Amino acid sequence: MINLRTIPTDFKEVRIAVLGAKRSGVMAAILFARKGAKVLLSDAGSVEIETEHLFELNRLNIDIELGGHTSKVTGSELAILSPGIPNSAPVVQSLIQAGIPIVSEIEAASWFIENSTIIGVTGSNGKTTTTTLLNEMFKDTIFEPYCGGNIGVSLSKLVMDAEKSTVPNKVFILELSSFQLERIVHFHPNISIMLNITPDHMDRYEHDLMLYFAAKLRIAINQNRNDFYIYNDDDRLLCENLPKNCQTVPAGIYSKSEKPVYADEKSIYLKSGEKLIDRLELFLLGEHNLYNILASLNAALICGITPTHLRNVLKRFKGIEHRLEYITTINGVDYYNDSKATNVDSVNYALKSFTRPVIVILGGKDKDSDFSLLIPNLKKHAKEAILVGKAAAVIRVALEGVLPLTDVGYDMEKAIRTAQAKANPGDVIMLSPACASFDMYNDYEHRGRDFKEIVHKVEKETKSA
Repeated sequence: MINLRTIPTDFKEVRIAVLGAKRSGVMAAILFARKGAKVLLSDAGSVEIETEHLFELNRLNIDIELGGHTSKVTGSELAILSPGIPNSAPVVQSLIQAGIPIVSEIEAASWFIENSTIIGVTGSNGKTTTTTLLNEMFKDTIFEPYCGGNIGVSLSKLVMDAEKSTVPNKVFILELSSFQLERIVHFHPNISIMLNITPDHMDRYEHDLMLYFAAKLRIAINQNRNDFYIYNDDDRLLCENLPKNCQTVPAGIYSKSEKPVYADEKSIYLKSGEKLIDRLELFLLGEHNLYNILASLNAALICGITPTHLRNVLKRFKGIEHRLEYITTINGVDYYNDSKATNVDSVNYALKSFTRPVIVILGGKDKDSDFSLLIPNLKKHAKEAILVGKAAAVIRVALEGVLPLTDVGYDMEKAIRTAQAKANPGDVIMLSPACASFDMYNDYEHRGRDFKEIVHKVEKETKSA
């Protein structure tokens, strides 16, 4: 059995079971097979593995089982768990009973990172924007950035890519979910960022916010006095639970604490009082994005990135796909894709970004969310809600009487056309679901792409009419 008291270094002939055959699992299997391990890649579902990856898995003699976990799993010396598999899953319980160590892909891949800076970004909302912005901030500097984690590219893939490079100053910029952080042991970011905490994934955390928060806080568990924990000091829960093992850096907007970077209604400033940038020069809308910007700036400045470079990055950074993404204007109505808003708090932030009336498309797969928390901002910013997908009935119960509601079933095109019929020039139509996407789509990206395609179809019809 692998001993995890220290970071393992020798994997020759070690039996490793990688559970979950999607992106992170496939890359972890390839990474450890290349390090000499005897790898089993096992998935309970019928996953379709990309041809080029399947070729490499076969070349490395990786044992693959799809459509169910067999007893081979409990014959391993180490298990690497994909984040989507909960601790309650029977296969995880079998591993625990067999006494087999279980780690996350983030933990396992981090064992091969040496002499590099690691920046970990977590929180309930804003992770992807902050991670992506940081990646832009480190481009064209002395650093070579590797960006991924919970977004796009697994850490295993980043590690394999980095091993091909001779650049000495590498920085790994990682979005980290609570699921990924549950099973870390030695994972050690030099800089961790905690953006905020609001209820999310309550179906996985027994409807207990503190269980969810505890998983997030593990990001700082291995940090030391030379490391930094950047946090939103406008968030009371974060302020009441600061780690004591590292340097803490506040990055809020309203609190009166002294900060390395701060903002007022017009500008963003450095601690010295030097103005870094006028907020009117920013593409990123909304107060929530200001928090993301402040957190990113703190991390970049700690690493020695110059204010001039950071100013130039902020002036051109337009945000990320599927997060308050402007699509087009049709007959005076602006369309926004906010498919990444998979929880209530994200939708509240999005609503507050607009001063014009919003028609919001809500719904999808419910994560046991409290949709009544939307009421204050819906009353202030929205004129109507279009309800789509499996959660429509639950949302209707929570919002009945608050604003006009229209159910359209499992039909995104009908949702868009219904919103279009109800919109006036100057309004905003926004997909901001407050739900996961799995009732109708593969993921939030699939949902967002479908939304955009339908909007452009409507636009084309309108222009040709």
